[in-house]
Amino acid sequence: MGHIAPHSPNGPRSSAARPAEIDGIDNLILLCPSCHQTVDKEPGLWPEVDLHAIKAEYEGWVAVLRTWPEPTKPPEEEFLGLGETVEAGDVTYRIVGDPEEEWSADNKAVISRAFALALNGRHAWILRSAARTADPESERRRAILIAEADLLAEGLPGLPPLLAAETAPGSAVVIIEVPSHTTMGGFYAGRGREAEAVRVLGAGLGRLCTGLASLHSRGLAHGDLGLDSIMTDREGRLFLRDTGQAVLGDAEPAEDVQRLAELIHLTVTGRLPVPLVSASVLNPAVTERFARALGRALSPQPEERGSVEDLAMGLCP
Repeated sequence: MGHIAPHSPNGPRSSAARPAEIDGIDNLILLCPSCHQTVDKEPGLWPEVDLHAIKAEYEGWVAVLRTWPEPTKPPEEEFLGLGETVEAGDVTYRIVGDPEEEWSADNKAVISRAFALALNGRHAWILRSAARTADPESERRRAILIAEADLLAEGLPGLPPLLAAETAPGSAVVIIEVPSHTTMGGFYAGRGREAEAVRVLGAGLGRLCTGLASLHSRGLAHGDLGLDSIMTDREGRLFLRDTGQAVLGDAEPAEDVQRLAELIHLTVTGRLPVPLVSASVLNPAVTERFARALGRALSPQPEERGSVEDLAMGLCP
């Protein structure tokens, strides 16, 4: 149990309104030990209003989950998309939110993507390809997922862990572990311009850039970096959700460097890069060192952008 307004008048979030019952349930939130330490260590990133919102969301999900019936799995021949659950590796994963589904023109094949939560508490990202009948296009999609699973199974530094991969005639499912269901866009929404957020963002790039560097060392590139395809944990450390378009081999490493710099620039300034305008001009909280590293990675000349490791080093506080 953690206190929202602190038990001690001098504790974290000491400016919060103190309720009459400081130990009352309205002022308590359930957190794991790691998150408890995080919210108290960085009170500027976790103010009273945010903790009350998280508490309300927790309680809302508990109320919703209590009303859910036992999940039923639709017959495979009638339903190709994701149902309420997916089973793989003797583990059941409950789908969270609405899946993304990419159907073929004839509606006979689909690639589904969704966040899920395992019964053991692990957060997952699920990719599934399914087709009613085998044809060249559905087999191509299935082969792409299998290739991604093979790449993740190598355990390259910085790439997300592969939890399970299963194939059957006409279908394949790949389940990837993610640190949470929080995206980079969601984590920094409305506060990316703050000085503390800029610092946390620069400090949290290590594993993300290590993963990209692992792809780049193979001559591959992610090719699909976005505010919704980069994940973050509670401490602001960033992670790849998957390998993007890497197995297709259509992108270059320098494109990843530029795209990541664009996303960081957008996060800390609220706008996409403007030629010859430093990020420190658009946001005084951005240091000159931070802005120079972004400027280099945003160069129109690919050979001048440097590596993702160079970018991470330049942005680290």
